[in-house]
Amino acid sequence: MGTESKLRVLLVDDEPLIISALGRWLRGRGFEVLIAGNGQEALAILARERVDLVVSDVRMPVLDGPGLLRALGPSPPAPPLVFLTGYGDHGDDELVAMGARAVLGKPVSGHRLLEVVNTWASRGLVSTTG
Repeated sequence: MGTESKLRVLLVDDEPLIISALGRWLRGRGFEVLIAGNGQEALAILARERVDLVVSDVRMPVLDGPGLLRALGPSPPAPPLVFLTGYGDHGDDELVAMGARAVLGKPVSGHRLLEVVNTWASRGLVSTTG
């Protein structure tokens, strides 16, 4: 990660406490953090901002995580997406098969999230193990 440009992470979650905690954690470690409360808000941000990585909840109102992933499509301009999930309704393998780079269970430790974000930042991809 160069000093001229910080890695930009878009956090997408409808739970303000999660967004606040994870955003503070990542900002404190030098990342630029953008925030959306659902997939529709995320798409609006992605239409106007450069984002290097999307970290999204699975279950959200308006447009859920899998819907966001489908809307982004497989095209190279779309940033990689990592899911956070507290539910067992989507298996990790299913989400990865849909195109997610990793699936992390909630609650996720800041250290685990940082590990995944740093993996992407240093290698240009996100680990598919959660």
